[in-house]
Amino acid sequence: MALRVPVRALAAFLALYLWDDRKTVPYLMPKSALEHKPSLHDDAVLITDKFRDLRDDYHPPKHPIVLCHGLSGFDTMLVLQFPQIQAFSAEKSPEVSAKAPKKDPEKDLEKVSREVNSKLPFMVNYWHGIEEALTQTGVTVITAKVPPFGTIAARAELLDALLREKVKDLPKDPSDGRVKINMVGHSMGGLDSRYLILKLQDESCPYRVVSLTTISTPHRGSEVADFVMSYVEKDQFLQTLCPQAIPQLTTKYMTKFNEEVRNDPSVAYFLYGARMRPHGFRLFKGTYEILRWEISRAGRSSVDNDGMVSVDLAKWGNYVGTLDDVDHLDLINWTNRMKATVDQAMFQKPPAFNPIALYLDIADMLSRNGF
Repeated sequence: MALRVPVRALAAFLALYLWDDRKTVPYLMPKSALEHKPSLHDDAVLITDKFRDLRDDYHPPKHPIVLCHGLSGFDTMLVLQFPQIQAFSAEKSPEVSAKAPKKDPEKDLEKVSREVNSKLPFMVNYWHGIEEALTQTGVTVITAKVPPFGTIAARAELLDALLREKVKDLPKDPSDGRVKINMVGHSMGGLDSRYLILKLQDESCPYRVVSLTTISTPHRGSEVADFVMSYVEKDQFLQTLCPQAIPQLTTKYMTKFNEEVRNDPSVAYFLYGARMRPHGFRLFKGTYEILRWEISRAGRSSVDNDGMVSVDLAKWGNYVGTLDDVDHLDLINWTNRMKATVDQAMFQKPPAFNPIALYLDIADMLSRNGF
């Protein structure tokens, strides 16, 4: 019988399992070390309550926005059956290649849709209310559908296939006959987009990416992936469960990735990071402390992170700022309702972050910059 567990519950279970105080392992920090005041580098802008409330004057960009989801997402968030995780990543993880092979778009799209619909019992919207809010503001939105646990290259190839289909009926730029698009990636979605821009987009492509905005994307890797792989590499059973995406999110792999997947000078890049405060009802408390330990062990001074990606490793190119007191799922409007309810009831403290306001502001920023 398959065990069906929501993504957030799975993350919480893994954090609690690994965070067992009966185990004498080096990642357990002394109690005194847990008294932590968030830090921020002098060159980074801290964004506190800018996105608390919605404004009245958002303007849509000229070109469509493509929403690119992170690990475990589709156009919907997946509720997984453990034995099926590997189904999306059974192929050996490929190295970063100079030129990715082209595939048939229609066959690729049909295949990934079949896999998701047949293997996964329940799905909920990944971009919780965000796509609808953008559309209501007049934005043309394309929502990505790529393998939830696939490699960066595999996800990017399917994203390319989807875009080639979706832009067929959209207005083309008279200068080159191609459709200009803005890409917005959460977490791993930003890496897929970078790969697509440099490795898959060419002169024959029916679309042209003019901007990429990433939100808590592990551009330089994730210390959580490093931590997970330190256990997976030693355990054959864990290796059978581990999706191929995880080893590609390690700091070691991303060092090589960044050497070969540089920024395209013709594309505008905008980056956001996020940091949470590990108090109250926080899903990512366990992973936050794992990140702190890994960061401290690496000798870095700033331990700011959102429970999955550290601020330092989310920086790559034009860094806009760090969203304060926001965790990795808050960023896609999966706000911790329990925390919000307790804050409101006990402290009369309304939420300081509305993710819909963030995405509408990104659309407005793109509009102001001529995109």
